[in-house]
Amino acid sequence: MMGMSPWLGRLLQLLALITIDHASPALAITLVIGAAGAAIAIFLYRGSYLPRFVMDILDRLSNKTSLQEGYEKRNQSLITIDAADLADRISSRVVGQDEAIRAIAQQLRRRIAARRLDKPVAVFCLAGAPGVGKTHFAKILAEELYGGRSHLHFFDMSQFGQPHAAASLFGQARGYVGSNSYGSLTAALRDVPNAIVLLDEFEKAHSEVHKRFLTAWNDGFITEVSDGARVATNEAIFILTTNAASRRIGEIAEQSNETAEELGRLAKAALADAQFSPEVLSRIDDVFAFRPLKGLDIARVVALEIEAIALQFNLKIAGGGIDPQILMRAINALSGRMQGGVRDMTRAIERQITDGLIDARAAGAVEIRLMQDDECVRVEAADGHRDQFATRLQRATAG
Repeated sequence: MMGMSPWLGRLLQLLALITIDHASPALAITLVIGAAGAAIAIFLYRGSYLPRFVMDILDRLSNKTSLQEGYEKRNQSLITIDAADLADRISSRVVGQDEAIRAIAQQLRRRIAARRLDKPVAVFCLAGAPGVGKTHFAKILAEELYGGRSHLHFFDMSQFGQPHAAASLFGQARGYVGSNSYGSLTAALRDVPNAIVLLDEFEKAHSEVHKRFLTAWNDGFITEVSDGARVATNEAIFILTTNAASRRIGEIAEQSNETAEELGRLAKAALADAQFSPEVLSRIDDVFAFRPLKGLDIARVVALEIEAIALQFNLKIAGGGIDPQILMRAINALSGRMQGGVRDMTRAIERQITDGLIDARAAGAVEIRLMQDDECVRVEAADGHRDQFATRLQRATAG
């Protein structure tokens, strides 16, 4: 390239480094457009050389060592994980899914280590029946990875069942109401790009909404419709949850001793048979099957939910928590009368104890305990307000 201006040589060197070292065609094209604009600017500047400070910037950018240092500094902000430790911490808070949790933690470790700049960190699908811990797992994962839920972007995909609903996620075209603000997804990733994007009950969204995610997973960015800006998705972990084919997946999990990886493969096939979009499935890195909960595991989940409900009444559980065994008789009785899962059982037991929680709070109790009462569960004060609470309960029963 005889007679090439020094600034253009630096820019082309930078272009080659980014294209070869970092496999980013989109950025390369952007630089070509920028170079063309710069050429026009130079022509108007009536000279073949840029000001010294601009040349200094290009020198630094086109220096491979400087580029590498920049990428290393950026990568210092990326999380690193101990898969076994992460799995142990999550398993202590998510009931009955130890095998799936270990597999997810290990695969997440691999995805982070082999992270690409043109793809999200990972796109995972958690498949299984309602109430087995899929959504809860994703929320706990955000807390364990990032220290809180400020790095969790939660979307209830059942709210996007119409094709026009995509606008609320990805922005509204100019000229339409709402085009002066970003979509909820693009705004969330613009503000907090290193996050878990939880797409809950993904199968309930419209197929047109599904298609809008393909670019996010395939190219490492999404386009905000209102202004055409590209919002990076390459620091995000996308987690889809689905109840599709849950009966079939539950049967496979119960009847099989396969590894989590093999169960995931079988679950993916079941999702395909359930008319899950092939385009979506092909862009999901891994599917993880969550097993149906049974027996004491159901009681443990219900116990955790009831403890959270008690806290809403400013009441603590004596002894540090509910003994799941106390709930087993009630759960077994409920199992014979209802077809629902853990959530339905939790609601049924909540109805049994709500009046007791109200009376305990009104009596000034601070701590309570749950007691088995035939096939039901009742609340009993665990501190000095026991007599007062019993009196209020007798009056409420008499009334």
